[in-house]
Amino acid sequence: MQLIKVSANKSSFKTVHFNKSGLNFIVAKQKDVKSKNVGKTYNGVGKSLLINIIHFCLGSKTKNYTSFCEKLPDWEFSLEFVIGEKSYTATRSTANPNRIHLNGEELTLTKFNTKMEELCFQIPDGVGNLSFRSLLPFFIRPNKKSYVSFDEALTTPNPYQKMLYNAFLLGLDVFLAKKKHNLKKEQDRIKDLERNFKRDDLLRDFFSGQKDVSLTIDDLDEQIEKLENSLGNFKVADDYYEVQLEADKIERKLFQLNNKIILLKNNVLSIESSLKIKPSKGNLDEIEKVYEEANVHFSDSLTKTLSDLESFYEKLVTSRKRRLIEQKNKLESEIDEKSTAAQKLQSEFDNLMKYLGDHEALDVFVALSEKASNLKSSRENLKKYQVLQAEYKEKLREIEKDQIEQSEITDEYLKEMNTEIGELRNYFRNLVKRFYPHSVAGLTIESNDGDNLQRFNIDAKIESDNSDGINNVKIFCYDLTVLFKGQNHNMNFVFHDSRLFDGIDERQKAELMKVLSEQFSNTDKQYIASVNQNQLTEIYNILGDELYKIIIEDNTVLVLTDEDPSEKLLGILVDIEDK
Repeated sequence: MQLIKVSANKSSFKTVHFNKSGLNFIVAKQKDVKSKNVGKTYNGVGKSLLINIIHFCLGSKTKNYTSFCEKLPDWEFSLEFVIGEKSYTATRSTANPNRIHLNGEELTLTKFNTKMEELCFQIPDGVGNLSFRSLLPFFIRPNKKSYVSFDEALTTPNPYQKMLYNAFLLGLDVFLAKKKHNLKKEQDRIKDLERNFKRDDLLRDFFSGQKDVSLTIDDLDEQIEKLENSLGNFKVADDYYEVQLEADKIERKLFQLNNKIILLKNNVLSIESSLKIKPSKGNLDEIEKVYEEANVHFSDSLTKTLSDLESFYEKLVTSRKRRLIEQKNKLESEIDEKSTAAQKLQSEFDNLMKYLGDHEALDVFVALSEKASNLKSSRENLKKYQVLQAEYKEKLREIEKDQIEQSEITDEYLKEMNTEIGELRNYFRNLVKRFYPHSVAGLTIESNDGDNLQRFNIDAKIESDNSDGINNVKIFCYDLTVLFKGQNHNMNFVFHDSRLFDGIDERQKAELMKVLSEQFSNTDKQYIASVNQNQLTEIYNILGDELYKIIIEDNTVLVLTDEDPSEKLLGILVDIEDK
């Protein structure tokens, strides 16, 4: 993928035409470098905004562009790019930011990003978290936070995803990464379940070692057997069983009768609701009014027919109302009849239950039954726990065994990949040596055997002080390594914001430009950067006229200044707050 052009539907916009290969510089200048006006600076002319517009055209989330869309109503931005031999144009408007037109076809953001994922990255099936939007920032870092760490081009929710993005782009086996991730997740799930057992009142003592599960189950079996024998031999009053049968019979009848009463009452409510519906008044007048507004007039005969229809409708409504009232009266009469019967049954039932409740034998029987039920429940819970505990221990042993096996497989895999990894490491190292010839540097990839989700430790090292300049050089060298030596992508460009050059020594800035000229010469790769005039002045002082012209001036595709809003990227004065 290479960028060709960024344009908008407003004539004030500074259309950007990129060189399809080689270097591209967007230069931010001050018209009057001696000016003391703090309002006129390199910032705000549109360098970073251009990156935001490109991400906007490439499916970034709408929520990231709230202020952008509010402050630029009715703007439409287009990005032309090529992938392989095919040209594409992605167009997205601030008025309808949830849709993108790709070569004229309207797509949702989700469908657009899925399409771009298929075009730009070879993501294998069955590996989550990898997507077009999660990988694109490594080729066009979107904001200030993207320039904090070489391996975090966008804010990632967890270390696993950060590792996964970089492993994928460097050509490592992401299925090894996924396997460790899944094993660790399952291990954590089982340990969480065990922690839940520890919080259970019944099981807490078994975890603390104060009780033995098997011995406790044996003791419960013995207690349950004694209680069941007692209950089997329990004798109630002579007429207890007959009274209980009669009470059960009346309770069933009472339940059925109360259900019928409820249904009848619901029918009454339904009828009352129907009675509340009043026929619309003035229907004839309304019909005539509508037709008058449409310049259509009724004849006298047609007006009479409408009147007859309205009269017939009123009679129909009156008849319906009379029928509903009759039905309601009939239902209310039936409700009264059944309510009386229910009251009688309830009285009989209450008397029988009072008799049963007053006898001591019933209380004892109930108490013994409840105790037996509770003991059985405790026994079943302990048996389930005993089985689950054994299963969990076995699963944890299997997981630990699989983790060791996966570590061994990863070690062997990294040995087999030594040549490929060495190529990555040496490319990065050789780039760094151009800036820090006496520093130990390289890209290291190792197996991570720790108790975590990450399969690989990926680190870009420059053994020197931790200045901003060194960190930015590290980001520069890493991004070029991914572009030229990475795998699984069809990306042929890198776009850096001017903040990359902040903090880098002027001699190293000049060396960086030489590196770019050498690396991107005679290739199909494309390098794009926004640069401030003060940075270019430092570079010019080192490179001299000839090299500066060849590297910078001949490859400057756009110049933005602070002199007037018309000379900024949008060509208008606007304050956009999105970050």
